[in-house]
Amino acid sequence: MTSDSMTEYEQDTSSRPRWGWRIVGGAVVVVILLVGSFELVYAGKVYPGVSVDGVYVGGSSKTTADSTISAATVTYAAAILPVTYGTTTLKIPLHTLNLKYDATGGAALAYSYGRTGNLWVRATQQLRALVGRPTTYARYTYDDATLSPYIIQASNDVATPAVNAGLTFSNNQATVTPAADGKRLNLGLLVMNLQNRFGSTSTDTLAAPVYGLPAAVSTAALSAATPEADTDLTAPLQLTYGQSNQTVDQVTIAKWLKIGAVAPGDFLLTHDLHDLYPAPATASLSLDNAAITAYVNNLAANVNKDATNAQLAMVNGTLTVTSPSIDGVALDTSGAVTAITNALKQPNGNRTVTIAVKTTQAAVREDNLASLGITDQLSEGETYFPGSPAGRLQNVRVGSSKFNGVVLAPGEQFSFGKLLGEVDASTGYVPELVILSDHEEDQYGGGLCQVSSTVFRAALAAGLPINERVNHAFAISYYTWPYSVPGLDATIYYPAIDFKFTNDTGHYLLMQTTMKGYDLKFDFYGTKTKSGVIRGPYFVSGSNDAKQPSQTVFYRDVLDLAGNVTKTDTFNTYYKSSLDYPVQLNGTK
Repeated sequence: MTSDSMTEYEQDTSSRPRWGWRIVGGAVVVVILLVGSFELVYAGKVYPGVSVDGVYVGGSSKTTADSTISAATVTYAAAILPVTYGTTTLKIPLHTLNLKYDATGGAALAYSYGRTGNLWVRATQQLRALVGRPTTYARYTYDDATLSPYIIQASNDVATPAVNAGLTFSNNQATVTPAADGKRLNLGLLVMNLQNRFGSTSTDTLAAPVYGLPAAVSTAALSAATPEADTDLTAPLQLTYGQSNQTVDQVTIAKWLKIGAVAPGDFLLTHDLHDLYPAPATASLSLDNAAITAYVNNLAANVNKDATNAQLAMVNGTLTVTSPSIDGVALDTSGAVTAITNALKQPNGNRTVTIAVKTTQAAVREDNLASLGITDQLSEGETYFPGSPAGRLQNVRVGSSKFNGVVLAPGEQFSFGKLLGEVDASTGYVPELVILSDHEEDQYGGGLCQVSSTVFRAALAAGLPINERVNHAFAISYYTWPYSVPGLDATIYYPAIDFKFTNDTGHYLLMQTTMKGYDLKFDFYGTKTKSGVIRGPYFVSGSNDAKQPSQTVFYRDVLDLAGNVTKTDTFNTYYKSSLDYPVQLNGTK
């Protein structure tokens, strides 16, 4: 190669990049011309292909776009959007969602498309508009709280629980009841689809997205496991307890079988090709300890009997049994569950189960009277209530009879309301006046406070600790004898208001009641360790005029057997005016 030819070669090589730059430059010029031409044609107008809130505004001015969007969205916000699931259509009035659209902002956003950004961004957007590629914007807000009730309603309507396959016993064999898949609403997808409807101002019917919930135990899986039930269902069970027998049939035993789903192992850990597809879950059968326990507990509820104490009375200073004690019985429930379970696990074993019955003795019996310590009269409480109407006397007589012969164990707390029981016509009571929060009216058991006030006085005289006592709202003459001053009363309105004390004598305590005419007595018997002496009551303010408020006070000195005061209790009583509690008869005060 000569030097001349070399020079010529070098000159040709150096000229090639210039052509590349010329091509790039030409392309830029073309883009600029296209952009400029497009902007010139659509000067003051939104580029084609642009929509806002489902409203096409391409070719419109910003002002026209604003008014077009506004008109369409106002109409849409007053429309109804139907949502369907199954055969149900839920109609959502859009005005209830506080749906608001920004037409002006949307028009400005549409107009800015293809006009903002650098040259390349503008050119790309304009080219997209030129070839008809749609561009959409959504400018709206709504109140989540107002949409939630519709979502919840749809969810509740759709929700169907999956039902596992089950077992029953019929025609002398185990039968599988088919499984049923459940349904759930895809809440997140539904909200997203609704938002898409809002953003496109579309009232087209929306099909709610629903997905299935497969049953954990399929019909096929349980059918494959049914032979396992044969052992448990081979024959009925025969239960023997005490002098009674009961047959448990296979239908009941089938309900004691707990059905579970066993997930397949991790198939990815295996190397066999067929294991690349996971096996379906299998069913497992086992005895349901909770179901067997519930059956045994129900059986025990019909068999178990608490021991009944002997009924006692003090007759001429001698403790006498008026009704004998009765032993209690109780099934050995834990032993029964174990025995039943073991019997069911034996396919050809003995299906007779003997359940142990435990016997419990009463605490107060004919053979342990001497150990009770009921030897002395501890106290007597008495009230006198002349002028009481016949109905009130009947209620006092019936109520006091509930406490005749009551025996309190050492340390036991006496609850008037708990021992009294139900107060209604079926238990012998009649309507009489009772004091309520702001008036008096007839109710069953009116006058029972005479009984609670009498036992209050007996407990005071025995020196027993008073745990709960509430006086009447206003002073009543039935409770002033023999003091001529009110203050030694105890009202009850169980369970809101009760009277309570504790037997702290260290021995058993017998209560005995006597009612003659307008006089009621409560006598306490036990082992005398102390006594109570009342001082008062005295007026602190007011008088025996019940129409005026008053306050009284009395003191209870607790004395030991030597007569020494070991404790003094103070009882303040505050009464309101009786005028604050008008009598209301037949709904009229």
